[in-house]
Order: sequence, then structure tokens, then C-alpha cells
Amino acid sequence: MTCADEHFSTAHALMRKSSGGAHLSSAADHMRKAAELGHAAAANNYGAMLHYGRGVPVDLELARQWYSLAAQAGLAAGCFNYGFMWLHGLGGERDPLEARDLFKQAAAGGDTDALTHLGRMAMIGEGGLQDFAAARGYWQKGAELGDGRCAFNLGIANAGGHGAPPDFTAAYAWFSKAHALGNGAAAAELEKLSNVMSPGERAAAS
Repeated sequence: MTCADEHFSTAHALMRKSSGGAHLSSAADHMRKAAELGHAAAANNYGAMLHYGRGVPVDLELARQWYSLAAQAGLAAGCFNYGFMWLHGLGGERDPLEARDLFKQAAAGGDTDALTHLGRMAMIGEGGLQDFAAARGYWQKGAELGDGRCAFNLGIANAGGHGAPPDFTAAYAWFSKAHALGNGAAAAELEKLSNVMSPGERAAAS
């Protein structure tokens, strides 16, 4: 185990013990030391601690810098977090185009947060061209990876006819999947669709 790994493991052990205070502050210190030694996951985690004020004061500009290092190392979560900063202009400039590119890198690593955001951006044309098929493709990949938000969004897209004619059967199937994946909003959408679908259509969606 390298010195960076030791600091990273110590940080996580302290975080598991802590509900705040000295343990969390010490965890942040060890996470920073691991990050300074080139540990990509530590750079991402320390960025998150700075982002949300966990064990250290909130510092969005510095959080952005650490996320950048994690992204440069190819860490999918780092790419997503760095992209999130660009998307919302946190700690620096706002650039949806840069955010979309970073989300694509994160999505290639299976990051479901990135797939959720990419779908939304492609659906509305933020940070690039509007592309309904691409939006659905991102969400389908996310749903296949077990993300309830992506399944829910596919339900909305099919029910509302975004990029294709409305398809209540497909919408019902996606909302059912979202519900099975723990999405709390899916039940209400299933109830709405049940009021306008025949028993045969609901059976076809099962």
C-alpha cells in the first residue's frame, strides 16, 4: 500500500466514525494529503468536502481545482463533478458546452449522474445540439445500469411524446421500472397512466 493509499484509507475510516467535529476535520486532512500525492479518488473526495463543507470550510474555487485534477486522471466521478461546476458556474466560469463534454467522459465510465444530466441537456439542447434520440439513449443506458431517475425520465419522454409520438405503453413500462428501482415519483405517474390506459395496454407494458 502506498502512502497515498494509507492516507485515503485513514480518511475513510475517520469519516465512518464521525458525525462531525475533530474526526471529520482529520479525515479532510488525510484526504488532502492523499490527493496531494496524486490519488485521483482522494482528489475527487477532497473536492467534494470543499464543495459541501465537510470537515473544511466551503471553498468552491478550490473544490473545482481538485475536481479538475480528478477529471484529468480519468476518474469518471471527477469528470462529472468538474462538469457540474462548469454547468452551474460554481467556483469559476459557466460553460454548458464544457460541462457536456465532461459528462460524456464520465458517462463513458458508467457514471449514472452524468447520463442523467446528458439526457436532459440533449433533450433541451443545452451545451450542444438538441437531440431527442441521444437523450433517450443516455437515459436508457442509465436505466440499464439501475438508475431510477433515467428510467423515470424515459417514462416522461414517452408519455409526453418528446422526440417521438406519445407511447403510453412504453411510458408505463419505464415508470414501472423506475418504481422498481426506488424512484419515489414513479407511483404517481403510474396512477395517472392507469386512468387513461386499457387493461390490455397495461398488460402489454408488463
